[in-house]
Amino acid sequence: MEKHFHNIAYKAAEKKELLSAINEFLDDSIVLPPGNWERKALIPFDELKAKTLLPGDGKKPPHDDPLRRTRKPFGGMINDIKRRSPYYISDFIDGLNFPCFAAAIFIYFAALSGAITFGGLLGDKTENWIGISETLIATSFSGIIFAFFSGQPLVIVGATGPLLLYDESLYSFCAMNNIDFLAMRVWIGVWLGVIALIVVCVEGSVLVKMFTRFTQDIFATLISLLFIYESLLKLYQVFRKHPLGVSYCTIGGLITGNGTDNDTGVSNGWDSVGYSSNNSDVIELEGYGSNFSLHMDNGTIIIEDEGGSLHLTNQPNTALLCTILALGTFFIAYYLRQFRNSNFLGRSARRALGDFGVPIAIIAMVSMDYLIPDTYTEKLMVPEGLSPSRPDARGWIVSPTTIETWVAFAAVVPALLIYILLFMETHICELIIDNKDRKLRKGSGFHLDIVLVCLLNTGCGILGAPWMCAATVRSVAHVSAVTVMSRTHAPGDKPHIIEVKEQRLSALVVSVLVGVSVLMAPLLRLVPIAVLFGVFLYMGISSTNGIQFIDRLLLFFMPVKHHPRVPYVRRVQTMKMHLYTFIQLMCLVILWVVKSTQAALAFPFFLILMVPLRIHLKHCFSTSELHALDSSEAELDNEDDEPDFYTQARLPG
Repeated sequence: MEKHFHNIAYKAAEKKELLSAINEFLDDSIVLPPGNWERKALIPFDELKAKTLLPGDGKKPPHDDPLRRTRKPFGGMINDIKRRSPYYISDFIDGLNFPCFAAAIFIYFAALSGAITFGGLLGDKTENWIGISETLIATSFSGIIFAFFSGQPLVIVGATGPLLLYDESLYSFCAMNNIDFLAMRVWIGVWLGVIALIVVCVEGSVLVKMFTRFTQDIFATLISLLFIYESLLKLYQVFRKHPLGVSYCTIGGLITGNGTDNDTGVSNGWDSVGYSSNNSDVIELEGYGSNFSLHMDNGTIIIEDEGGSLHLTNQPNTALLCTILALGTFFIAYYLRQFRNSNFLGRSARRALGDFGVPIAIIAMVSMDYLIPDTYTEKLMVPEGLSPSRPDARGWIVSPTTIETWVAFAAVVPALLIYILLFMETHICELIIDNKDRKLRKGSGFHLDIVLVCLLNTGCGILGAPWMCAATVRSVAHVSAVTVMSRTHAPGDKPHIIEVKEQRLSALVVSVLVGVSVLMAPLLRLVPIAVLFGVFLYMGISSTNGIQFIDRLLLFFMPVKHHPRVPYVRRVQTMKMHLYTFIQLMCLVILWVVKSTQAALAFPFFLILMVPLRIHLKHCFSTSELHALDSSEAELDNEDDEPDFYTQARLPG
């Protein structure tokens, strides 16, 4: 703090700047009266003495940096195993307590919500070649193995938005080029395992340090915007399929047989039909002409008569109800999240409501849809038991021999691009969890975990299941759930972390419960697709809270006098701050254009080009300016005693 004050005082050009620096110094100074304060919050005397040692008076023990190069083949992964193996037994013993059990139940609902959401939307994107059954099985299977063998078992693995969007692009590419989508994914999974072993052999995980906040914010913003765009686009498509009208089911003589007007005796071609909807499968219609029947087949009205049949897809109230379900899911989840740090109820009650916001929203909107049976809404397609999503067209093991040999070798290109996404999401997630403020004692396993994730995806490719990686938001929520916070701290001071219960049991229990959920098919088939649109919208908007780039983007439209007192405002000139934000904005536009064209498969390659661009920014900005703008540490400028998961995560998923 003294060094920071010295720098500001030295550069001060006006009296106001110097007074502001003095006030900031005093604000950061705390004098505690005698009291029963937790000693863990105070600096130990030995550590304080070590800080005052002059060079040569003594040496501090070297910090075991998991991202330090050993310059030996597989040296990083070997160190990860050596670092974590002494704690293996304690990893299970330390999980035998109520807080870890409660955390497992909480994260189970979060993981189940994510699996249903991503599995349902992936089924929609891939014509149900990959759906909810595969997502639940892969989440359970991968989670169990990861919990047993990972270097950082607090990480929760599962399907994520970036990988879902990439699978969508891959499916479109395969469909256009007449390539077997599932067989292509088998070879991609094989190449993922090979690439992971090569990269970890040369300790490539240390390169995660190059993915600074500059690149992370661009990537996170892109995914958040895609979440929002996809959810709104799906709602728009519902309105296109079921447009609003003054009257519904207007036929206009489009079927082959004619009815007779009861009043005039003149053939009118059944130009209007009135019908009464109820819960029966076949509904008798009352209107002009003779009697005929109406069948409901997956949302399509089929009118049948001796003279022919007509298919009608425009259904009354469907678009309005889907809008209510989507927005209702979003608003319930979002405002329960806001309620999490409000002043109402007790701390435990509001935390529980906030943490379970998404499951509560899903249950509420599914119940509403169930209570309105007369209005059609498209539901999740879930087969019975352990069947794949399309049991008539595929099994649980995908044959890799249905594509040509050259395609199998060419699969290395999309595998390399998917590896970039896995690398970024998994390593950035572990960097956030491994933050020094959490005071983790057992270490982590960057090299080991990325190899394990890629080998798990080799299995996912063979099973025809979604790609799995570290789910950042769920992982941060898991860490927060097993974190013990202080209860006696200085007046006006925020609670601090006492310890994090580092163990493997909670993640293991979550994965087992997700696997058991495959048997919940009858309940899952009650979930409307529109509810998942609301979850996607919530994830997209919530994920913007932890993105510094969006905060700086808003400063374009704000007078300087209203800018917040944060490092990138205080230490960087306004014009240079806006220039930095504008560069990020142009990068985001380029990625969006790439994602929206036929080159969508290559967008991870364009994403990695942001790294050399960031390196060359040192020619335009000073070191201190880049540190303020691109600090790897999250700027939590709120007054919440426990920051929100999305704010901490900085990456959606």
